[in-house]
Amino acid sequence: MELGEILQQLESFLATHPNAALPIAAGRLGLEPKQIENALREIEGQSFEEFRRSCKLAEAFKQIGADKTVPTGHWEKTRLRPRRIIPRTTVRYRFRAVWLFTRRFSKPCPLVDLSSGGLAFLADAAPLPGKRISMLLKFPDREQALQVDGNVVYTVATGVAGYRKRIGVQFLPFNERRGSNSPRVLEVLLEFESKEK
Repeated sequence: MELGEILQQLESFLATHPNAALPIAAGRLGLEPKQIENALREIEGQSFEEFRRSCKLAEAFKQIGADKTVPTGHWEKTRLRPRRIIPRTTVRYRFRAVWLFTRRFSKPCPLVDLSSGGLAFLADAAPLPGKRISMLLKFPDREQALQVDGNVVYTVATGVAGYRKRIGVQFLPFNERRGSNSPRVLEVLLEFESKEK
């Protein structure tokens, strides 16, 4: 089988099995794991895991943006500001454990919606509501990631592109006090909010 054909079959398989491990994907495609790894390195310059994550993220963006509306649920009733969908924006996050944040930020996860008061994103792991979270928002048209902190308001099960959870976050206040978000972050969020109207 040629490299391009391996890549096509793998993309097709991952579209329906976004959390599949390399040995499972190889077995289903009738290939050796090494064949898949070599094809991905040759064509995409990525490992299987990197390729799987990028396919999963692309599928989530496709599903989120398909109808350009924000999915509603019981959490919508308490919103102070309407949320906007900002295509191809990612969130990297870390949770506070006891009194310190975990060391590393997660891999990029798709943003579902955003306002100056909070956001929702998709992930595979989620804490209970009330937990403090720190996030890096990467917008497609901004070079620098934007760091913002908040509290988890809800976590609900989801099936969007293989992500297990939808996490809703309310931002901490925006002021110069310690433990708050910078007012400059609020300016950027308001800019995106007004652009998307």
